Amino acid sequence: MAKSDIIIILDDLGYRPSDVAAFSLPKEVTFSILPQTPLSEDIAKRAEQEGRAVMLHMPMQSQKGLNMGPLGLSTDMYAGAITHTLRRAIKSVPNAVGVNNHMGSAFTGQEQAMEALMQEIKRQGLFFVDSRTTVQTKGEEVAERVGVPSVSRQVFLDHELSEAFLSRQFNRMKRIAKKRGQVVVIGHPHPETIAFLQKHLPTLEAEGFNLKSVADYFAPTEALASASLPDMSSSAPNE
Repeated sequence: MAKSDIIIILDDLGYRPSDVAAFSLPKEVTFSILPQTPLSEDIAKRAEQEGRAVMLHMPMQSQKGLNMGPLGLSTDMYAGAITHTLRRAIKSVPNAVGVNNHMGSAFTGQEQAMEALMQEIKRQGLFFVDSRTTVQTKGEEVAERVGVPSVSRQVFLDHELSEAFLSRQFNRMKRIAKKRGQVVVIGHPHPETIAFLQKHLPTLEAEGFNLKSVADYFAPTEALASASLPDMSSSAPNE
């Protein structure tokens, strides 16, 4: 019987020296790095040396008006400004093979803005992972129309940092993977999350799961047509 695939993305990397603890995790765990942060280039280069997939964690406007940090995309930007800003962000995260949104509950719901974003992602030969910070997101819909390989997050692992909550989300991840054959999970480089994953990731293989890099998920042998996994949650807890 084929094993179910589990794809784990750690995002928000780049600001804290403690983020390097993420390198203790298996190389299949994908690192998504915020642009123009103090450690963005260092983490990206070390990750590539270790054979890890690197993504750009692209800041996008939220409905709550939260601070996006450097190179954020806002809904009032013209298409040319979106293109230019994304190119600058990609340069600051060397070797990125894909993009996912940081925040973005306002931006990802705007079709024209997402169209401009996806056109540049396509030109750069990247894929898109929709973090799904809003149920109104146009991410996968626009990606499919433009021809960008894409997939949506199904589980947020750690929007609460208790052991009980992490365990609950980890078990939910496994249930979805068994039912669907694959699951996309987003977590963050909190010390609690990294310690939890260090402890529990080694058990997955014996339980019939295959920890898989998001780059391998989008590998040409698995068809670069837009991959679409149904969303299993309407919540967007990290905004």
